[in-house]
Amino acid sequence: MSNRSGLILQQGKQPSTASNINLLIVTDDFVETEEIIQTFNEMTVDIRYDTVFSHRFPPQLFKYDYDVIIYNYSLCPHTATMVSPLEKIEGWYRFPKQIPLILITETLGDEMAIECVQSGINGYILRHKLYKLPKILEKVLLSVDSEQGNQQPNPVVQLKKRLAILQTEKEQLQTAVANKEEYFSHLNHELRSPIAAILGFARMLKDEIYGSLNAKQMQYVSAALTTGEHLLDLVNDYLDIAKINANREELYCENLPVEDICQASLAIVEEKARAKELELVLNMAEDVDFCFADKLRLKQILVNLLTNAVKFTESGSVTLKVTSDQKMLNFAVIDTGIGISPEDSQNLFQPFQQVNNISNRRHKGTGLGLALSKKLAQLHGGDIVVTSKLGEGSCFCVSIPR
Repeated sequence: MSNRSGLILQQGKQPSTASNINLLIVTDDFVETEEIIQTFNEMTVDIRYDTVFSHRFPPQLFKYDYDVIIYNYSLCPHTATMVSPLEKIEGWYRFPKQIPLILITETLGDEMAIECVQSGINGYILRHKLYKLPKILEKVLLSVDSEQGNQQPNPVVQLKKRLAILQTEKEQLQTAVANKEEYFSHLNHELRSPIAAILGFARMLKDEIYGSLNAKQMQYVSAALTTGEHLLDLVNDYLDIAKINANREELYCENLPVEDICQASLAIVEEKARAKELELVLNMAEDVDFCFADKLRLKQILVNLLTNAVKFTESGSVTLKVTSDQKMLNFAVIDTGIGISPEDSQNLFQPFQQVNNISNRRHKGTGLGLALSKKLAQLHGGDIVVTSKLGEGSCFCVSIPR
């Protein structure tokens, strides 16, 4: 029998044969390990082994070709709570190769003993019966040879392995979520802050705070300000969509007076509608009074829809119609604009998608507003649907729970 005890693992193991067995002894107590090794003296095969402390059960062991793992579990008298032996060797379930495991322990409580037996370990020996180890070892090796011949792995061990893999994936996912939160916080600062600074300087120039501008300078400053505001809207919409997709967007719902929200939303697009001589209409049903929603996000949805309606309507009107039924409150934005074909309607709520017609190309847009509005409506437990006829106008209806 040859032994190689200690924490330094040596590579280049000889392949196992009928007279050559490679063992890994995982132990809580090296003194007790010597007793285990002594039991091998009566065996006629060549036992080669490595020993390692249980708390140093590293993944690097996976690459070694061990025939059996023996875990020497010792109860710690200094701790108030008993740690299950299976918790201490959890790494065993992550071994890519199913290596048999024999547990050596003192007498355990009934519940823990049953847990060990049901866990999928291949052998279980009480320390005062350590003399049985050679026979148990021989039995385990024969059982493994039989299973390999039948190609039927232990289903309990396979389940434990799968659970261990799922736990690892869960931890990786939690790490990824934490990284996403840090990423969005960083992105929010790095993108919004410089744009806000540029807009601030552009507004000061346009307001001629530091001196008058000639007509050409005013034209360029106004263009820079308009482009900067458009870029900030794009960044805001993109970050909002990204936050929703990452499950980081939270709603702060409260009871809101519906008419106030509608009037405030219409006021934002009023100037642009007046410039195009469009009629803005608010039509509210008599039974509509309050709704339970996030004030900022509901207003954002309505403003997005009203802005699009004004943008793509050259003449006529834009109407905000509010109705209710037993469960839902419906905000319908109806315009007399260019309308949408059935083909374009299918992709209308996808990010960066816009209606592909000549009239639409005259208008700047990112295609993010509708995608964001739909996601916000769904976050409320509702949705947005569109009905439209090309050349006659469109109706975008937002429905949220009352």
